[in-house]
Amino acid sequence: MTVKQSTTDVLSAALHVREAARRAVGGTGGADSVLTALSAVIDHDHASLSRWDPLRRRHLTLAGSYPADATRYIESRLHDDPGFSLIRYSADTTRWWRDVPGPVRRSSTGLQAVLDPLGVEDGVAQCLFAADGRYVGMLNVSTTRKRCDQPAVRAVMTLLGECLAAVTDPLLGPRSSGGPGGPGDAVGYSCAVLVPRDADTAPVVLSGEPLPGLADAGSPLAALVRRTAARREASATVLVPYRQWTLELHLTRQDAGTVAVCRTVARPSALSPRELEVLAELTQGRTNREIADRLFLSPRTVATHIEHILAKLDVPNRAAAAGRAVAWGLEPAS
Repeated sequence: MTVKQSTTDVLSAALHVREAARRAVGGTGGADSVLTALSAVIDHDHASLSRWDPLRRRHLTLAGSYPADATRYIESRLHDDPGFSLIRYSADTTRWWRDVPGPVRRSSTGLQAVLDPLGVEDGVAQCLFAADGRYVGMLNVSTTRKRCDQPAVRAVMTLLGECLAAVTDPLLGPRSSGGPGGPGDAVGYSCAVLVPRDADTAPVVLSGEPLPGLADAGSPLAALVRRTAARREASATVLVPYRQWTLELHLTRQDAGTVAVCRTVARPSALSPRELEVLAELTQGRTNREIADRLFLSPRTVATHIEHILAKLDVPNRAAAAGRAVAWGLEPAS
């Protein structure tokens, strides 16, 4: 039987969660310590804190105690579950077990095939968003006890969303690989800049050490940010091959310009740097000759790269390859 906590106890426990999250973001603690602190707010049997990878369209578990099958579901299939859509795309980004509508519950593989066999009776799923609107991850908490959603706990979990998002945010939280010392070749390196609309005004560094070119007013990368922001919605995510890096740029338009949150990511489908550049050119409908002129290659070399691209993507033609790249948000750097 669950013992009801006093409001004072819940608030005190929430402060410990915030402190654990602050240490995790600062590099003096880990995501596992955040879940440990959270157990004093919700006495859970299973919990996980996961980061969203928009390129691979999957979650990455930073810390968790679910069984292996449940963890695999959270990482690779949860984002397609009706229950997930219910939370991520609604105003209420925190959904308690008892609040899930019957039709969603019946259509949710996660609830029926993953959580029900564990004897779960209550819990919470919380989508986490950065201050600039990016979806950065998810908290899942499950308990076999009957109730854990007393009013004070519900209120506190909503308030904790910001600090939990900081832990899962690749710009702020602990990295799964790479390091904080500088860009280099590290996957996971992050920075953020404000790119003004005026092409003669240099971008303003908001966080981290910007990659070469991202802080220069007239660079191709800054021009790409302005160009993409002008033709896209309020926010967009693009994938860009740039020098030795593959960059994921999340763009958010603001009054002063566009905030570009940049991180280095692994190249998709084992493509080489040059193959990724050629594929990016294909998204623009360019011919082999045009691609060759832009990348300073021979048309024959471009044709060879395209053959390798089709084989690695397992697609029949260049149009299909371009379609795959567009789905990734791939664009040429200039």
